[in-house]
Amino acid sequence: MDYRGIGEEMYSVRLMKREIKSRETIDRFIGSSSTVRLGLISEDEPYVVPLNFVYTDGTVYFHCAGEGRKFDALSTGTRICLEFDVTHGIDVPGADTFYTSVIAWGNPRILQDRSLKKRALAMLTEKYLGEERRITDTMADGTCIVSVKLDTVTGKENRG
Repeated sequence: MDYRGIGEEMYSVRLMKREIKSRETIDRFIGSSSTVRLGLISEDEPYVVPLNFVYTDGTVYFHCAGEGRKFDALSTGTRICLEFDVTHGIDVPGADTFYTSVIAWGNPRILQDRSLKKRALAMLTEKYLGEERRITDTMADGTCIVSVKLDTVTGKENRG
Protein backbone atom coordinates (compact mmCIF):
# COMPACT_ATOMS: atom_id res chain seq x y z
CA MET A 1 0.00 0.00 0.00
CA ASP A 2 1.18 3.50 -0.78
CA TYR A 3 0.59 5.94 2.08
CA ARG A 4 2.26 9.01 0.61
CA GLY A 5 0.83 12.43 -0.19
CA ILE A 6 0.31 15.74 1.65
CA GLY A 7 2.58 15.99 4.68
CA GLU A 8 5.51 13.85 5.69
CA GLU A 9 3.62 10.56 5.93
CA MET A 10 0.15 11.06 4.49
CA TYR A 11 -2.16 8.10 4.56
CA SER A 12 -3.93 8.17 1.23
CA VAL A 13 -7.64 7.65 0.82
CA ARG A 14 -8.85 4.39 -0.66
CA LEU A 15 -11.19 5.96 -3.23
CA MET A 16 -8.80 8.34 -4.99
CA LYS A 17 -11.51 10.26 -6.87
CA ARG A 18 -12.72 11.62 -3.51
CA GLU A 19 -9.32 12.69 -2.24
CA ILE A 20 -8.79 16.38 -1.45
CA LYS A 21 -5.36 17.05 -2.92
CA SER A 22 -4.92 20.71 -2.00
CA ARG A 23 -3.45 21.53 1.42
CA GLU A 24 -4.99 25.01 1.11
CA THR A 25 -8.46 23.48 0.68
CA ILE A 26 -7.87 21.23 3.69
CA ASP A 27 -6.63 24.16 5.79
CA ARG A 28 -9.72 26.23 4.88
CA PHE A 29 -11.98 23.34 5.81
CA ILE A 30 -10.26 22.77 9.17
CA GLY A 31 -10.45 26.50 9.94
CA SER A 32 -14.19 26.59 9.22
CA SER A 33 -15.01 23.46 11.23
CA SER A 34 -16.78 23.90 14.55
CA THR A 35 -15.77 20.67 16.29
CA VAL A 36 -12.77 18.37 16.16
CA ARG A 37 -12.66 14.83 17.48
CA LEU A 38 -9.45 14.04 19.33
CA GLY A 39 -8.34 10.41 19.12
CA LEU A 40 -5.69 9.14 21.49
CA ILE A 41 -4.69 6.14 23.54
CA SER A 42 -5.61 6.35 27.22
CA GLU A 43 -5.31 3.57 29.75
CA ASP A 44 -4.33 1.13 26.95
CA GLU A 45 -7.49 1.73 24.92
CA PRO A 46 -8.69 4.14 22.22
CA TYR A 47 -10.29 7.31 23.57
CA VAL A 48 -12.12 9.87 21.41
CA VAL A 49 -13.25 13.27 22.66
CA PRO A 50 -15.06 16.09 20.77
CA LEU A 51 -13.48 19.50 21.33
CA ASN A 52 -13.79 23.18 20.54
CA PHE A 53 -10.61 24.40 18.87
CA VAL A 54 -8.95 27.06 16.76
CA TYR A 55 -6.64 26.54 13.82
CA THR A 56 -3.92 28.85 12.61
CA ASP A 57 -0.65 28.41 10.75
CA GLY A 58 -1.03 24.63 10.53
CA THR A 59 -1.58 24.25 14.28
CA VAL A 60 -4.67 23.26 16.26
CA TYR A 61 -5.14 24.79 19.73
CA PHE A 62 -7.62 23.60 22.35
CA HIS A 63 -8.06 23.85 26.11
CA CYS A 64 -8.58 21.19 28.70
CA ALA A 65 -8.41 20.63 32.43
CA GLY A 66 -4.94 20.30 33.89
CA GLU A 67 -5.79 16.86 35.25
CA GLY A 68 -7.81 13.81 34.27
CA ARG A 69 -7.82 11.13 31.62
CA LYS A 70 -7.40 13.38 28.58
CA PHE A 71 -4.66 15.45 30.22
CA ASP A 72 -2.77 12.35 31.34
CA ALA A 73 -2.84 10.91 27.81
CA LEU A 74 -1.81 14.22 26.21
CA SER A 75 1.00 14.71 28.73
CA THR A 76 2.85 11.71 27.31
CA GLY A 77 3.40 13.61 24.05
CA THR A 78 2.38 10.48 22.14
CA ARG A 79 1.14 11.06 18.60
CA ILE A 80 -2.59 11.80 18.34
CA CYS A 81 -5.20 11.87 15.60
CA LEU A 82 -7.71 14.65 14.91
CA GLU A 83 -10.86 14.23 12.81
CA PHE A 84 -12.96 17.02 11.25
CA ASP A 85 -16.14 16.41 9.23
CA VAL A 86 -19.37 17.86 7.94
CA THR A 87 -22.34 16.18 6.27
CA HIS A 88 -23.67 18.17 3.32
CA GLY A 89 -26.74 16.00 2.75
CA ILE A 90 -27.97 12.57 1.79
CA ASP A 91 -29.08 11.24 -1.59
CA VAL A 92 -31.93 9.03 -0.42
CA PRO A 93 -32.62 7.28 -3.75
CA GLY A 94 -28.92 6.56 -4.24
CA ALA A 95 -28.24 5.77 -0.56
CA ASP A 96 -25.20 8.02 -0.66
CA THR A 97 -23.91 10.59 1.83
CA PHE A 98 -22.41 13.91 0.73
CA TYR A 99 -19.60 14.96 3.09
CA THR A 100 -16.20 16.51 3.60
CA SER A 101 -13.78 14.98 6.09
CA VAL A 102 -10.18 15.51 7.15
CA ILE A 103 -8.02 13.35 9.36
CA ALA A 104 -4.76 14.78 10.71
CA TRP A 105 -1.92 13.65 12.93
CA GLY A 106 0.63 15.34 15.15
CA ASN A 107 2.20 15.41 18.57
CA PRO A 108 0.48 17.34 21.37
CA ARG A 109 2.40 19.98 23.29
CA ILE A 110 1.10 21.44 26.52
CA LEU A 111 1.86 25.16 26.36
CA GLN A 112 3.71 26.80 29.20
CA ASP A 113 4.28 30.23 27.63
CA ARG A 114 1.67 32.62 29.06
CA SER A 115 1.55 34.86 25.97
CA LEU A 116 0.85 31.88 23.68
CA LYS A 117 -1.84 30.65 26.05
CA LYS A 118 -3.45 34.09 26.12
CA ARG A 119 -3.38 34.28 22.32
CA ALA A 120 -5.01 30.85 21.99
CA LEU A 121 -7.70 31.72 24.56
CA ALA A 122 -8.42 35.00 22.76
CA MET A 123 -8.83 33.14 19.45
CA LEU A 124 -11.14 30.59 21.09
CA THR A 125 -13.38 33.27 22.60
CA GLU A 126 -13.54 35.13 19.30
CA LYS A 127 -14.45 31.96 17.37
CA TYR A 128 -17.07 30.62 19.75
CA LEU A 129 -18.42 33.76 21.45
CA GLY A 130 -18.17 36.05 18.43
CA GLU A 131 -16.06 38.58 20.27
CA GLU A 132 -12.53 38.87 21.49
CA ARG A 133 -12.35 39.12 25.25
CA ARG A 134 -9.53 40.39 27.41
CA ILE A 135 -7.63 37.38 28.69
CA THR A 136 -5.92 37.98 32.02
CA ASP A 137 -2.73 36.37 33.27
CA THR A 138 -4.80 34.55 35.90
CA MET A 139 -7.08 33.09 33.22
CA ALA A 140 -4.13 31.92 31.16
CA ASP A 141 -2.31 30.51 34.17
CA GLY A 142 -5.40 28.57 35.24
CA THR A 143 -6.09 26.99 31.85
CA CYS A 144 -4.29 24.14 30.14
CA ILE A 145 -3.77 24.90 26.44
CA VAL A 146 -2.60 22.22 24.05
CA SER A 147 -1.12 22.84 20.61
CA VAL A 148 -0.82 20.26 17.85
CA LYS A 149 1.25 21.09 14.78
CA LEU A 150 -0.32 19.00 12.03
CA ASP A 151 2.45 17.09 10.30
CA THR A 152 0.24 14.75 8.28
CA VAL A 153 -3.22 15.30 6.81
CA THR A 154 -5.61 13.50 4.52
CA GLY A 155 -8.96 14.71 3.24
CA LYS A 156 -11.81 13.40 1.15
CA GLU A 157 -15.22 14.52 0.06
CA ASN A 158 -18.28 13.52 -1.86
CA ARG A 159 -20.19 16.55 -3.11
CA GLY A 160 -22.48 14.50 -5.34
